[in-house]
Amino acid sequence: MLKIVLFCGGSGGKALQGGFDSLFGYGNYQLNAIINAYDNGKSTGVCRRIFDSDILGPSDLRKNQLTQYRLKYKNELKDPGSRESRLYELFELRMDGSGYQDYYGKAMDLIDGADYLEEKEKELFRSWTDHFFYVDKDHKELRKGIEEIRFKDFSLSNIFYASCASLNGNSLEKAGERISELLDIEYRVHMISDINLFLYNRTESGYLITDEGELVAWNNPNDKVTEAILKKKDGTDYLPKVGEESFFDIESVIKEADLMIFSSGTQWSSLIPTYMHEGFNELIRSCKAKKYLVMNNKEDLDCKGVGAEDLLQIIERYLDLTDIKIVLNDNADSSMNHVSLDRPQIHGVLSEKDNPKHDPEAVVRLIMRDLFDLHRDDYQLVSDLDGTLWDEKMEDKTIGIKCMELFKGVILSGNNYRHVYDVVRQYYRRYTGENIYCNYGNTYFTLEEDDGGKTLSEEFRIPKPLIDKLEAVPEYRGKITVRGEAILTIKPLTEREKHLKTISELIREYSDFKAEIAGHTSIDVMKNDFSKEKTFNLIIEKENLDRERILYLGNELTKGNDEAILRCHVQTVEVRDVFEAYLFLKTFYSD
Repeated sequence: MLKIVLFCGGSGGKALQGGFDSLFGYGNYQLNAIINAYDNGKSTGVCRRIFDSDILGPSDLRKNQLTQYRLKYKNELKDPGSRESRLYELFELRMDGSGYQDYYGKAMDLIDGADYLEEKEKELFRSWTDHFFYVDKDHKELRKGIEEIRFKDFSLSNIFYASCASLNGNSLEKAGERISELLDIEYRVHMISDINLFLYNRTESGYLITDEGELVAWNNPNDKVTEAILKKKDGTDYLPKVGEESFFDIESVIKEADLMIFSSGTQWSSLIPTYMHEGFNELIRSCKAKKYLVMNNKEDLDCKGVGAEDLLQIIERYLDLTDIKIVLNDNADSSMNHVSLDRPQIHGVLSEKDNPKHDPEAVVRLIMRDLFDLHRDDYQLVSDLDGTLWDEKMEDKTIGIKCMELFKGVILSGNNYRHVYDVVRQYYRRYTGENIYCNYGNTYFTLEEDDGGKTLSEEFRIPKPLIDKLEAVPEYRGKITVRGEAILTIKPLTEREKHLKTISELIREYSDFKAEIAGHTSIDVMKNDFSKEKTFNLIIEKENLDRERILYLGNELTKGNDEAILRCHVQTVEVRDVFEAYLFLKTFYSD
């Protein structure tokens, strides 16, 4: 399954997650969103102050977790009466209150009347609400500052997150884990560090911006923001390490990623505070993932007067962009749709003209086509079957069925005729009479006839005297099958190393044949030069394929029987499983 890491803030990250879902379906990839939570503005700032500035700001964690909830339960959310819809409505609710008593009363009434919640869930929400308003409810001891709060359009679930963090050692990371359990979603939104810090920004004139609300509305090209500063509660500057004070191993998630995306967004408030962490640049540089940075469509108000190339030069203070491709929108504003030609980059039409927001599907499609190296429109697909389009071992065959329904091209399998025929007959929905190849390609058939298939080439034939010689060995009698007239398989066998020596000795006079261990319990005998490379070259001729246009899809290109394809001088894409094959096919066939 493809592992994706998305560095984001609020809206940009939510949009990209929606783009992946709409193209591929939630659960067919693994996406971890990584944020920082140093925001100290608006209701988030209120939540932090209520807890004596000892917790991080919950807003971006809440937004991203609710995005994942919405994507997972999109079908259930179509029914406004479902538990999922009503729970989502509770977490998205913003309320007004004439004072703390009015807001508290409304919140408690909502929780008490929530018949979709179990009693233990109600008790949890009550405890979080009580903890936000009271130091000691039994003695009516209010939290300091609670009476001064203007409860105007105030997020109820920010209260839940803030209280949960406070009750868990002031850890917002633990609050995220706890609430992901409550929402029954995977725990896939993480802070770059869990240390309690506050974001400030300095401008060219030396002015210090202390509130995110002021920062995102700065809009001053004559006094640009030049620096992000993180401070402790006591006002001292502090540069945190990646993962500092977090129980969660964020470095492992980053290192294991296959695809890494640095989202568009408000740079100085949402993204640079993540990039500036100690060790972040070195960590990203060491990762094997393919990396992409999505450029904004317009100059954000915190970066007014800063074009795309200038913005990248700012980001380079914190992040080495050498192997990060810049994703550009052809329809972005003129200052944002191009960067230096020396930079690795991809571009396309990613929104309508003058739209400040990307089309998330277009962004994801562009990135995924580049990830799979799809740079032409006339490929001829050839694919392995087992482990690529199909996985017989999976109990739930849904994703394999989807792959088979999507694929159109030449199937080249190392497996036996009966297995390949049965799978293709049931699930190959786009079949239009093409030959299907099995037994490493030396047998081919169409679905019009179930006749055992035809032989591609006689040059690989196993001679009958060799078969008879092995059949004469009592231990092997009844265990021998010949596939495609080219592969003699003996199974099941244990102690295969011992049997390999015995069989190799028995066939020594057949100098152009070899024996080798195969599968889990088998030994195969075949010609020395028999491989997918040989049969594939013959298939290219038979099917009149254009070698320049061939794109081969397989799951064992660097280790396994597909490795021979690399010697055929065709373009290849390696996938690890049927989930990645599905992502490839959806990308390949998308408009």
